[in-house]
Amino acid sequence: MEKTTKKLKPARVVVLGFMALIALGTLLLMLPVSVRDGVAPPSLITALFTATSATCITGLTITDTAATFSLFGQIVILFLFQIGGLGFMTATTLFFFIMNKKINLSQRLLIMQSFSLNDIQGVVRLIRHVLIGTFIIEGAGALILWQRFFPAYGFWRGLGLGVFHSVSAFCNAGFSLLGPDGLLAYANDAFLSITLMLLVVLGGLGFFVWEDVWKNRRFKSLHLHSKMVLSVTAILIVSGFLFIFIAERLGGATLSGMTLPQALLMSLFQAITPRSAGFSMINQAQLSHASIMMVMLLMLIGGSAGSTGGGIKNVTAAILFLSAIRSLRGKRGLSVFGRNVPEAQIISALSILILVLGICFGGATAIMLVQPELPFMAVLFEMVSAVATCGLSMGITGSLSATSLLIMIPAMFLGRVGVMTFGMAAFIRRSGGAEKTKRPDVWVMT
Repeated sequence: MEKTTKKLKPARVVVLGFMALIALGTLLLMLPVSVRDGVAPPSLITALFTATSATCITGLTITDTAATFSLFGQIVILFLFQIGGLGFMTATTLFFFIMNKKINLSQRLLIMQSFSLNDIQGVVRLIRHVLIGTFIIEGAGALILWQRFFPAYGFWRGLGLGVFHSVSAFCNAGFSLLGPDGLLAYANDAFLSITLMLLVVLGGLGFFVWEDVWKNRRFKSLHLHSKMVLSVTAILIVSGFLFIFIAERLGGATLSGMTLPQALLMSLFQAITPRSAGFSMINQAQLSHASIMMVMLLMLIGGSAGSTGGGIKNVTAAILFLSAIRSLRGKRGLSVFGRNVPEAQIISALSILILVLGICFGGATAIMLVQPELPFMAVLFEMVSAVATCGLSMGITGSLSATSLLIMIPAMFLGRVGVMTFGMAAFIRRSGGAEKTKRPDVWVMT
């Protein structure tokens, strides 16, 4: 690997790593052992779509995961979104830990560059903390969810469901083994809903925010990136919750018939799940038009850089919003929490937004050309969900043709690896040696 890491830029390693993982997952899911007895192995396009959705922690499915795939197939899917959530280089480091192999200098440099860290010191310790924290949180979530599933499904099946949904929630993957209706049957279950929401939020905050909070404890002592992530996350959750609750109580059908506590709980869940989780406890197609627009906005923003969340990232959205406010006031430059944001970061944020919007509307337009009978709002919702690696759907995923699915697959891939990362991997020819730039306090790129 040492010779390889000297030749390949980190962006290319990430892109090629995800491609290899998707290819492996596709082949495994096409095996007869991956499907239940009496079920034909999935076609190439079905297996490729499922493997891409799992690896890119999206959650869009064209088959019922529980009814189609055997225990082996479900473990393959779990493996794909666990690795996809951790990130390729983090998973590679885990492999070295398991094999008790020493991580040499070139490999440390690759990890440092792929995560945009300041320097090489402490990089292995940081990844070790990420892995330990991930498995502790997922393990705790699995035990809590097992308590909920155990009475209805028994010990082992309940434990399996607990593990699968805990990892899926933390990785913001959105896959479920609860049948065609998924979590809709648990809409009134506060215990399960709150557990899933906590897992989703923790996964969406990002590994480096955990490390920063653990080391510094006080908000004033945190890095600018962590301050912005925590602040923007809180603002998006509260504003999304209030907007959806008011919109659905006034003109929607999803909260009708619910008690006030149930409506509040579902509004909160619906505000958190678009941040890239993809779990659904209410029918997305029944949302009011106002709520659909809010959900698409939340999906587009997503989680934070260095997290299991997708979207353009919350810090990117904050930079764009604050920069627009500054421009309207006739002022130049941007300062957040007393720290100046470099102009290059603002330009990068704007570039990401333009590219992502172009993919969303371009992909939706292409699908409408292929299947003009589909409602445009549902198609646009589906494409935003794919690019943001969210997984929410208005119910048209199973109606997409093979051509439409081939449009969705690269959208999910680009959403996971990041448009800027893919651009660097595809268009930058030479690395010119180790890069000397340092990680900025504000991240706008995965």
